[in-house]
Amino acid sequence: MAFFVPWLHMHQPPIWHHDRQMGNLEKMLSGDRNSEEGWNAQWFAQAYKNPAKYAKQLVQEGYSPRMMVDYSGVLLEELAKLSKNGAFTSLHVDGEPIGDLIELWRGVLENYPDSIEFAGTAYSHCYFPATPERDWEAQISTWKRVFGDLFGEAALQRVKGFWLPEMGMTGDPQQALKLVRLLKRCGYEWLILPTSALEHPEGWTIPELENRVHELEITASGETERMLCVVRDTEMGIRQQSGHNADGCLNDIRYRSRVFSEKGISTPPLIVPTSDGENGNVMMFEYFRNTFIPLVHQIAELPNVRMATVSEYIAKHLPENPTRVHLKPTGGSWIGGHQSWNEGDRRQDILRKTDELSQQVRSIEANEDILRLLLVCETSCFVYWNTEFWFNQADVFLGKLSEMLSATPLTRSN
Repeated sequence: MAFFVPWLHMHQPPIWHHDRQMGNLEKMLSGDRNSEEGWNAQWFAQAYKNPAKYAKQLVQEGYSPRMMVDYSGVLLEELAKLSKNGAFTSLHVDGEPIGDLIELWRGVLENYPDSIEFAGTAYSHCYFPATPERDWEAQISTWKRVFGDLFGEAALQRVKGFWLPEMGMTGDPQQALKLVRLLKRCGYEWLILPTSALEHPEGWTIPELENRVHELEITASGETERMLCVVRDTEMGIRQQSGHNADGCLNDIRYRSRVFSEKGISTPPLIVPTSDGENGNVMMFEYFRNTFIPLVHQIAELPNVRMATVSEYIAKHLPENPTRVHLKPTGGSWIGGHQSWNEGDRRQDILRKTDELSQQVRSIEANEDILRLLLVCETSCFVYWNTEFWFNQADVFLGKLSEMLSATPLTRSN
C-alpha cells in the first residue's frame, strides 16, 4: 500500500501601489483586464479557488479526494478583501464568477474537512533563516489569528502541520532548536522539510528519506528537541509543477512502493510532492482537469494506492518509533541553499535595515499597525527576485515603517 497527497503552496506579496498598500493580486486586477497582467490575474484568482472547488465537486460525486494546501496570511487577507468588496463577484473565468472565495473555503472546511488539510505558515511569507528571531513568533501567531478569524476555531484546531516559506530551514543548531520549540509551543505537531536541509543517512535510498514521516532531532548546548517531519518528494514536486499527468504519477508511486517492499520496510510510503499552486500555465489551466481529477478517479479503483492528508497518515500509519533524521549544518531550502535571500549588497542592505527597525519596534510599545507593517517588511519576495522593482518595494515599506516609528511617542516596552 502507498499513500499519496499533492501539496499546493499559495502566496502573493503585498505591494505599495498608487500611494497605498495592497496585495499584488489586487494590483494586477486594478489595471487593464485585457493586458497580460490583467489576464494572468484572473487565472491566479481561479487558482486560489480551484482546490476548494474541485474538492467539493469530487466529494459530491462520491470520491475521496485529498490535498494539502498552505496560503500565506497576507494572501488570505487579500482574498477576504476581494471577496467582500465584490471584486471577485464581477470577475469571470470560463464564464463562471470567481465569487466569494472565503465563503467557499469556509463551507469546504466545515462540510468536507477530510478532503483538504491546511498547513500553517508565516503571516507575510518571511524566510525564517533571514528573518530576525525576535519576530518569528509574531509571524507564526499572526497567521493563526488571520486563519482563525476567517474560518473559525474548529478549522484552526485542525491545522497540525507547518510550511516554512520557501521551505527555508536554518542549519544553525541553536536557531533550529528555537524554531522547532516555538512551532511546538504554537500547537504544531509536524513540519515539512526539503531534502536539501537533511543529512542523508548512509545506505538509504531517496524514497527512504523522502517518502517517510521521520522524527527530526536537533541538539544544541546540551538541549534536544524533536518534531515529526515530512519530506518533500523533490522529483515529483518538479514534475507536478511542469505537468505530471495521472498515469505518470501512478508509475512514480508504484516505483516508490516497490523500493519500500524491496528494502523490507513495512511502513507504507507517504508521497508528498509540493509546488506553487498558481505560477505557470500548468497550474493555472491544466493541473486539476488533466492531473488531479483523473488521479482521484483512478485511485478509487486501485487496491494498493490511497490518498491521505499528512495528519491523517500520521494518525493511522505512523510507526511507534519513527526513523530519526538530522539537519545539515547548512540547512536548506526548496532550491537547495539560502543564497537567493541573503547574498549580494542590496539583499544584505535590506536585511540590515529590517533588523534595525525590528529592534526599534521591539523596544517600544508598538501598536498593531506598526507590528503588522514590520512583518510585511519581512516578505521574502522583496529579496528573492533580485530585481530593482522588488528591492524598491522593500525600500518603500521600510521607509513607511521608519516614518511610523518616527511619529510614534517613545514609550519603552517592559
